[in-house]
Amino acid sequence: MNRVRADVEAIIEQYGRDGRLSSESHALSEFGIWDRLTPGTLLGLALCVAVAEDPAFADEIAESDDTLLAGLISGDFRAIELGVEDATKSWDQIVARLVEYVQRPDASPGTLDVLLSEAEELWFEVLDSGEMTRPQVRDGEFGPWDATETPVFAGMERLDYGVLRVPLLEGAGMHPLMAGGRAVGVIVSLGGHAFSLQAFRVPAGPVWRKTLPKIIQGILDQGGTAEEAESGLGSEVRARIFVVKDGQRVLQPTRIVGCDGPGWLLRGTYGGPAALTDLVDPRAHHLFTQTVVDLSAAEGQADATQEITNLEIRWPTTE
Repeated sequence: MNRVRADVEAIIEQYGRDGRLSSESHALSEFGIWDRLTPGTLLGLALCVAVAEDPAFADEIAESDDTLLAGLISGDFRAIELGVEDATKSWDQIVARLVEYVQRPDASPGTLDVLLSEAEELWFEVLDSGEMTRPQVRDGEFGPWDATETPVFAGMERLDYGVLRVPLLEGAGMHPLMAGGRAVGVIVSLGGHAFSLQAFRVPAGPVWRKTLPKIIQGILDQGGTAEEAESGLGSEVRARIFVVKDGQRVLQPTRIVGCDGPGWLLRGTYGGPAALTDLVDPRAHHLFTQTVVDLSAAEGQADATQEITNLEIRWPTTE
């Protein structure tokens, strides 16, 4: 038995004994790591396999009050654990449901083993297909969206920051990105990572591919490292940028992504330990591709003859 499978069984045994995930099991699961198969990934996939194969079980979850779990298995990443100490609820639900499923009176002794084998096969099939690394931006299914368009997930709850309407992500912290005394973007805190979003007015586009060499050169000039790459968010810059932490200058792994829209450019910057993996963190993909850009909220902010202009957002006074 491989290590990942053994760890999954140890986690399920611990949960079945104690009724909740212990801190040791949570660490063992490696939730929040997206570039390889981890026990946490295998647990989630095993539950998805169970839901796909058992319509009655799927209906039971859909009809329950497990809204985060129901959202996760349907592809809504608001339910994903954020890597902070008190944000384990959704993963506890996943393990609880999986334990419930494999311990049903009519379940065979090999049910868990079968689910894990099928989940592993599913993981590698998806990897081999390239589905997890092919660009999925403004392709009819994913945005980012313009305010004149109807998003595929039109009913999704979004926070209104004027120029930017950003998906609500359960458990994430939202903060203004400040520059020159102006709020020019939104920073979304994701546990040990952060993802910032900024909108630019672009009179003559598309411009994102043209700006990549300038971004790379700017980072190199400041002593960092940077190179162009491709991922599920399209053309991007993968870099290590100097930031100040605890009074010390350190190189932080950083992914810079962008997407051209009608008259605008949306740029995202994802920083943290896992920022440079080939597979995009699903939370970052969800935030970026489901953000709506509304240039009508920026009227009077910028001269339309300028090449690229960073637009000010409207930060709620109640936050």
